[in-house]
Amino acid sequence: MKIRTPARGTVFLACMSLCLLGFAAPAVAVSGAASAAGTFVKAYSAIVSGSQVDLSPVDVQATSDGGFVALSLTSTSKGLGVDWLAKLSSAGAPQWEEEVGCSAANGAPGDYADGVSVQQTSDGGYVVAGGTVDCGSGTTCPPLSGRQCALVEKLSSTGELTWARAYAASPSGSGFNQIRQTADGGYIAVGSLTDPATGYPAALIVKLDSSGNVQWAHDLGPAAGTAGAVFSSVQQTSAGGYVAAGTYYLPNSQGIPQGQVLAAGFSPGGSLSWQHGFATVSNGTTTSDSSATSIIQTADGGYAVAGGWSNPTFNGNAGARGALLLKLDASGNLQWQQAYSGGVFEGSDIGSYAYSLHQTSDGGYVLAGDEDIEQPEVTIEPWIAKASSTGSLLWQHLYYQVYKPTGLPLSEDFSGAAMTSAGGFVAVGPTEDYGTGNDELYAVQTDSSGNAGTCGDEYPGTPLQAISPELTAVAPSLPVQTATTSAVSSPIAATATSISTQTDC
Repeated sequence: MKIRTPARGTVFLACMSLCLLGFAAPAVAVSGAASAAGTFVKAYSAIVSGSQVDLSPVDVQATSDGGFVALSLTSTSKGLGVDWLAKLSSAGAPQWEEEVGCSAANGAPGDYADGVSVQQTSDGGYVVAGGTVDCGSGTTCPPLSGRQCALVEKLSSTGELTWARAYAASPSGSGFNQIRQTADGGYIAVGSLTDPATGYPAALIVKLDSSGNVQWAHDLGPAAGTAGAVFSSVQQTSAGGYVAAGTYYLPNSQGIPQGQVLAAGFSPGGSLSWQHGFATVSNGTTTSDSSATSIIQTADGGYAVAGGWSNPTFNGNAGARGALLLKLDASGNLQWQQAYSGGVFEGSDIGSYAYSLHQTSDGGYVLAGDEDIEQPEVTIEPWIAKASSTGSLLWQHLYYQVYKPTGLPLSEDFSGAAMTSAGGFVAVGPTEDYGTGNDELYAVQTDSSGNAGTCGDEYPGTPLQAISPELTAVAPSLPVQTATTSAVSSPIAATATSISTQTDC
């Protein structure tokens, strides 16, 4: 049973390493409730040297063959952070899996080379981005310095490593939160660097060529009255520029920094076109705490932003919280806003949080993340929801495994989601193997209505209401600076792994 913790927001998830190659072991299938054609609910265990390891799923993306690639974080027996990638068919059958990790002889427990974002590339391979500490990055990320460098890794179509690059965008640390391939075959990556003068984060955007070399890099640094900024999501626009979203921080009435939504547009060459912040301000101070985890360009040429929002002063100080959905025009101006809140249960705000966002062919939006449910304690569970083109909630579903002796949930959230070629959705997150205590990769593929047939893992969501979070445009006025960085090789190694599959539906 997982109890809600503060939202992850947009800060880079620091953890692990790179390239360990293996092949799928025979799957262990467990029969479950029937599912509709093209849907499934499965849990995958990573087996290394005969032992199951903990997995922290972070992303999933659709592949050109109709399948998926899922990215999780784990650690080695020596305490080094590494990635675990699993390539799945359209039916969820494992095709290959690998562990990608630190190879340096001086790697110490706690060192890592972690990826938190994955995407298939036009050549059929994969690109992964995140961050690394030590792990053989030489003077760029020196041993025992504790300095994190941004990291990008390129893999072949079968998961073999092509190259890995580390980027010291700041002497105080940097990391990537998302990477996407661009029309010219290169990449655009966003995250943050630590400003050496203030110690606050600055939102980072870096354009790379197809070999991972830096073409340009900029950051939106801390401004007077703010406590920094982070980018979590990026997309190349139809005009060839870029749009990014994340969080910047403003002090509340007690002087404590609170997150607010940040969105920014850039030209193809990296020049800042616009930047907008969105917050609730009362008597000159912020009362809301919000963040953006995903941004997409919409069919009308504007943008949609998803994330989370809370405000303790909402509704006469009763408070409210929920997944956030904003619609922006092509210049980043706010057109409408919704938050999906469930009210209060035994003194706790009930709501939801979105980690991913996709627009559907009918102009609506699908959110994936987590929602509170009313157990003896308020817990969070994996959540998928559909909103109309104006933000009205159309449907929502929870998916989770339970520990049968108690009926309590074992799953937590959907940290990543993608659309299927059939118009449905696939989402991944952690679930617990109660027998071993290890977390596994939990994957759900649904139809276009968010259903997986008559699967027993599917539950109705806590009733939510679409409310206005009452955000207004606030000029963040973050200064744009050139981030000086270059690519250096980051050595990694491969370790064979295997996989075990439990089929629920």
